[in-house]
Amino acid sequence: MKITRSQEDYLKIIWHLQQQHKKAIAKVVADGLHLKSPTVLSMFRQLEKCSLLSYNKNDGALLSAKGEEIARKLVRKHRLIETFLETVLEMDELHIHEEAEKLEHVISDQLMYRIDAYLGFPDKDPHGSPIPSWDKVVLHKRLNEVGLNESFTIFKIDFDQNEKQYYGKPGLLPGSNWTLDEIPPGKQCFLVGNGKKYLALPLETASKITVTVRK
Repeated sequence: MKITRSQEDYLKIIWHLQQQHKKAIAKVVADGLHLKSPTVLSMFRQLEKCSLLSYNKNDGALLSAKGEEIARKLVRKHRLIETFLETVLEMDELHIHEEAEKLEHVISDQLMYRIDAYLGFPDKDPHGSPIPSWDKVVLHKRLNEVGLNESFTIFKIDFDQNEKQYYGKPGLLPGSNWTLDEIPPGKQCFLVGNGKKYLALPLETASKITVTVRK
């Protein structure tokens, strides 16, 4: 489902209000977005039709599971971008929020994961705010423990320099997405693919790769 930047901004401000245990009533959201209440109510109806939230006058807007997921990932991207801009690019603190507001809507999940890995998987942004997880339920396991046909993202690798160079060429890197397509008898080899390439990994190699499996 493709949603607009404006719709994402609505979901994000509602998420922030819910995190503070505040009601996302139309006036509060309107003030936060510098809009008028009728405009906000119209957007609430749009998002409700998309099953991203529910709304009533007493409780305000309440995010659905899907709406919450979109908002949480957007906040995560924003805070990771701020961390990258400050710690890596040494950008002025006064400008990192403005730049993050722009980039959070266009940067891909895969690139964001690579930035996350580059930063060492921080749990707080430069302002001390917690960085939400990609998913509510995240399971880390070794690649040799992944189930058949299970998709995963590489979290980290414990390779020596030669292994990094060899397996890096086909893209077996932190942040890359793969699926375990086949486990031959004996479980001494694991065939993984990403839709473009297939790699046969011996057990010893697979056991050096920690992955993130999403539930």
